Amino acid sequence: MIITLTTDFGLSDPFVGIMKGVIFSIVSDVQIVDITHDIRSYDILEAAFVLKTTYSYFPAGTIHVVVVDPGVGSARHPLAAFSQDHYFVAPDNGVLSFVLDTGPPNLPTIHRISNESLFQGAISRTFHGRDIFAPTAAHLARGAPIDTVGERILDFVKKPLPRARPRGENGLLARVLRIDKFGNIVTDLRRDDLHDDFVIRVAGLDVTRLCESFSEADPSEFFAIEGSTGYIEIALNQGSAAERLNVPLGTEIEVETGSPNH
Repeated sequence: MIITLTTDFGLSDPFVGIMKGVIFSIVSDVQIVDITHDIRSYDILEAAFVLKTTYSYFPAGTIHVVVVDPGVGSARHPLAAFSQDHYFVAPDNGVLSFVLDTGPPNLPTIHRISNESLFQGAISRTFHGRDIFAPTAAHLARGAPIDTVGERILDFVKKPLPRARPRGENGLLARVLRIDKFGNIVTDLRRDDLHDDFVIRVAGLDVTRLCESFSEADPSEFFAIEGSTGYIEIALNQGSAAERLNVPLGTEIEVETGSPNH
């Protein structure tokens, strides 16, 4: 059995290690895979995006734990869900929006985690990753049916899937979704948003070239590329586009979509 972890904890504090210790104390024959612990602090949308673009590469039955939880200790509920042959354990704050919003006939099974017998001792108001999410995932990995975690619910917090918005007759207003380790600027544009003579305006720069690979671009050239997630990225060959352009997360980007391809 595999359990994945995605958090905004970073690795300078012991939080991730403690969650792993809790899991191993309940189920020892499990593999734990770190997706990332560098989600921007409190950024629910980035975590939802990362989960959406990574979970399907794991085998069916994998349990995905996501702890990006600015509302920890509040009235928000913890969830365990089953969707697309995968399990998800996370706070009900929108972080599961993109993996649970599947629609019929593949409606997800969603349960509010309330069975305290699954938890590890007293529940801290600041560390539900340790006290609720990690032990729940571990018990699921041991074979506990999902309906043992608590009552089934029919609704959950939803955030819309990122998508560039129309702007005028031949324009879009896109947004920076995330910035990866290399400084590539991941937008909510898709390849079919861009036609022959498109223009992407970001930080006063016009990007007009869509490359098939990073090596295709000239040195120091800013260009667009379809990233591995299927979203358009603004990149700089062997450099950080985000740093050079001083573009933070959430920045709005004007796009002229250009003429349709023929």
